Amino acid sequence: QYNHTTINRLHHIVMTMILAVLMSALPLAPFVQGFQSNSVITRRDFQLGALPKEQLLKLAQDYIANPTPDSLAEDFVFRGPVIGPLNKIDFVATLTSVGSGKNSLASAFPDLQANVFGLTADDPVEPNRVWYFTRPNATFTQPFDHPVVGTIEPTGAAYIAPPEARSIIFNDDGKVRYQSVGYVSDRFTGDTTGGRGAVFGQYAVMGQEIDATVGSPITTLLQKLADILPDSVGFPKSYSSKESVPSWWKDPRMGAEK
Repeated sequence: QYNHTTINRLHHIVMTMILAVLMSALPLAPFVQGFQSNSVITRRDFQLGALPKEQLLKLAQDYIANPTPDSLAEDFVFRGPVIGPLNKIDFVATLTSVGSGKNSLASAFPDLQANVFGLTADDPVEPNRVWYFTRPNATFTQPFDHPVVGTIEPTGAAYIAPPEARSIIFNDDGKVRYQSVGYVSDRFTGDTTGGRGAVFGQYAVMGQEIDATVGSPITTLLQKLADILPDSVGFPKSYSSKESVPSWWKDPRMGAEK
C-alpha cells in the first residue's frame, strides 16, 4: 500500500524532470505519429568510420529540423546530465507518455527561438560526432497543461536560456546512434533560468524549479524510488533497464548518478 500523497509528489518531480529533458531534445509530434511499438533493439558492436564532414553536417541539420523515429538507429541511446541512458523504445515511449495535453510546451512559448549555431564535425576523437550549441529565448504567454499539476497560467515571463552544448553521433548508415542534450556551457550569461539548461529553464520560468544537478542525492533517490514502484503507478522512465540498454553503451551510471 503506497501513500497517495507521496506517490503524487514523486510523480510530479520525476515527470517534470523527464519531460524537461526529453521535450527539449526534439519536437514531439513526428515521434508520436511515426513510432511503431513493435520495434526491436538490435545489439551490435562495430567501429564507426568517418563519414564525410559535409554529409555529417547535412545529416545533423536535417535531423534537427525534422526528427522522426526513422532517423534513429535501432541501437540508439539518449543521454542528458540526469536522464538516461534511454534506448530507442523507451525514449520514444516516454516522449509519448509525457507529451499529452491541450496546451503544449510549444504553445505556451509560441515565440520560441532555438537559435541553433556552431555546428561542427571536427571532433578529433569521435569522427561521426556533430557538436552544436543552442541559445533559446521565448516568452511564457499561453497556458501550459502540466501532466501532473494541471494547467499553469501564463505570466508573460521572459525565457532567456544560457548557451547549451548538444551532440549527435551518426552510424555509418547515417542513422542517429546517440544524442546528448542539456549541457550548459556558461551559466553566467544574464539568463532568466538560474543557469538551467534544456527545458529545465522553461520550467523554472513557469515556477516549476527542480534540482537537476548531477550527483544530487535527492534526484538520484527519487529516480531509484520511481524505478522500483509498480508499473500501475504510471511513472515514465528516467532510464532504461541495464539489460535493455544497447551493448555498445558501457558507462554504468544511471540517471543522475555521479
